Amino acid sequence: MSKKISHKIRTNKTGFETYSKIRNEFRPYVMSTNEDNFKSKIVNTDKFGFRKTYFQKKLIGLDEIKKSTSTHNVIVGASTAFSVGSPSDKETIHSYLSKKKLCISLGVRGATGQQETVTYLQFKRFLGKVKNIIILSGLNDVILCSQKHSLFYPDFGGVMSENDRVSNSIMQYNFFHGIEKWKIGRNNIFSFMTLAANKSKIIRSIFSFFSNRFLHSSDKRKIKNLNRSFNEKISNIRKIISNDLDTWSMIARKNKINIIYILQPTLAWSNKRLTENEKKIYQYERNRMKKIFLVDTFNKTIYLKQKSFLKKMCKKNHIKFHDANEWTKKASSNKNFFIDLCHLTQYGNFFMSENINKLIN
Repeated sequence: MSKKISHKIRTNKTGFETYSKIRNEFRPYVMSTNEDNFKSKIVNTDKFGFRKTYFQKKLIGLDEIKKSTSTHNVIVGASTAFSVGSPSDKETIHSYLSKKKLCISLGVRGATGQQETVTYLQFKRFLGKVKNIIILSGLNDVILCSQKHSLFYPDFGGVMSENDRVSNSIMQYNFFHGIEKWKIGRNNIFSFMTLAANKSKIIRSIFSFFSNRFLHSSDKRKIKNLNRSFNEKISNIRKIISNDLDTWSMIARKNKINIIYILQPTLAWSNKRLTENEKKIYQYERNRMKKIFLVDTFNKTIYLKQKSFLKKMCKKNHIKFHDANEWTKKASSNKNFFIDLCHLTQYGNFFMSENINKLIN
């Protein structure tokens, strides 16, 4: 499938061009978050970078929540919880949920399960009385383990697309670490070098030659240890997920909050009967993933093993577990549910909100 055709499939009525303009930015402790105060006709973020919620005929952010209601629900997760692909802020999962009770999204595009937990802990001080926390997650931890050279420091966890996001985070942090002109110039040079390397194999080769000469021996040893297998990485990430679910369990008990873990729907794992458009997307996405990942993430065995693990850990921590991929059996076979691997159409968001409402009400 050509890039032109794939672009047409993915961007049809999704505003994908607008979403691509929202930067991922560095913030302490959470590592990477959405651009703050982003404004457009399709998507708007608050001063923290969270997508605003349409509630009582207006858009509100996390910083305004206590003025709007004393009790509410929270959805955490990555880009699916952010509702990437939704044609407007009115048609996100959390805005649909807000028709019955205000629901704030703490979704961060590209977040792993560990980042989702840290993000909630960082921002819970802005929340009022929380009734339900919906964790809509599961895919990015598998994707992280599928990436080459991911999990630099496995015991600390990792972030999606580590090479790019970590270097961008360091650059942004350094830029604000004093406004001396030489520091601004250094980061501008770094940006230029990155742009040049992305466009030319020859320039990448030159940079590689010089970087090997200047690397410290200790750094070289660490680089050699980056080549871990998928199984090694998924085993390690499961230890981190277990710790995160234990943390969520403590949050639930301490604050008397109902927590529900929902394994997010994905095109690779869904039981939905696909439309003709979704079949094209499926083939395109599968071919794309095979080229860049260590394993075939569309493999149902990977999905079933991860699902079994999550279900077991949720049961151990008294967290209700549901698999949205099973829900999609009842989705309309005549309507597009997915726009790519994990992002949903307006219908997909509405479908998810209807099923979540059954759980929290």
